[in-house]
Amino acid sequence: MDLKNISLFKTLDQKMTWLNERQKVLAQNIANANTPGYISQDLKKVSFQSHLNNSSTTDGVSSGTMMKITNPRHIGAGGGGSSAPFEIRQQESEFLETTPDGNTVDLERELAKMAEVQMEYTLASNLYKKHVGMLRAALGRR
Repeated sequence: MDLKNISLFKTLDQKMTWLNERQKVLAQNIANANTPGYISQDLKKVSFQSHLNNSSTTDGVSSGTMMKITNPRHIGAGGGGSSAPFEIRQQESEFLETTPDGNTVDLERELAKMAEVQMEYTLASNLYKKHVGMLRAALGRR
């Protein structure tokens, strides 16, 4: 079974991909801290909670297989819509000050953002590991 077919794992994978891309953009900002006229960049924020809420409940079965409702009290198999991949694009960050040479990179702010990315990535990878462990336990493997 491919774990990327399960909506939770798909969302965690996309969150980790987004965090990886954001880390690259922040590292580029730090590398250009002394470049005249450089405008700091950041990735557009994405609501991963809304993506998780809107993902289809059939993601966890297998591709091409539809869930069947055998009891009216079961959760419907229709889901909430399609799960399109997240759009990763750069946007100018809200900078507070500009240096005389036109550079907008604030090293303290960039390092704080990098620490935030590291914490979120650690959280996502720990959730991934825990849910894989739960699936293994459900299958009788440890």
